[in-house]
Amino acid sequence: MRWTKRWLAAVPLLFALACKSAATKAAEVRECSRITMNAQGAAQCLVLEHKWKQAAALTAATLYQHEQDSLAQFRADSSWRGAAAQHKKEIGVCASDPSGEAARCLMTFGWAEARATATADSLWRRDASKHRQEVTGCARNRKMQAGACLQLYYKWSPERALAVDDSIRRAALRR
Repeated sequence: MRWTKRWLAAVPLLFALACKSAATKAAEVRECSRITMNAQGAAQCLVLEHKWKQAAALTAATLYQHEQDSLAQFRADSSWRGAAAQHKKEIGVCASDPSGEAARCLMTFGWAEARATATADSLWRRDASKHRQEVTGCARNRKMQAGACLQLYYKWSPERALAVDDSIRRAALRR
């Protein structure tokens, strides 16, 4: 009977020792995330190196990766907002770029491709009424295709001009 009472008293202590603290788990996740490129690799490290269960390891690694990505994006956005005046000047320079390639121009200033493309599209939409007049003028010109006219006379990018050309042809086929 004595042995059973001692054993029952020791069981919670054994469970407490067997369970890792939250700080230990967090340190293990950080350690594995530092040596791998993605959440799946960190989860595999946790399973192999620290004897985690696969589901718990993947959940913890994914959560940690998401947290790190969010912090990095917050820092990038903060520094981006800090240089807003400089970016406004760059947008002004690229909006008046004679090549019509605002996104490429912005990328020469070090902008990320996604941000440069979104800004170029915004600049394009800002001048939508002017672009409609250009398309109308080139669509009336029977000597050349509208896309070629837009590129030649209005310095449109080939992607936008060809998209308009395709759209005009599809509309003509539907008639």
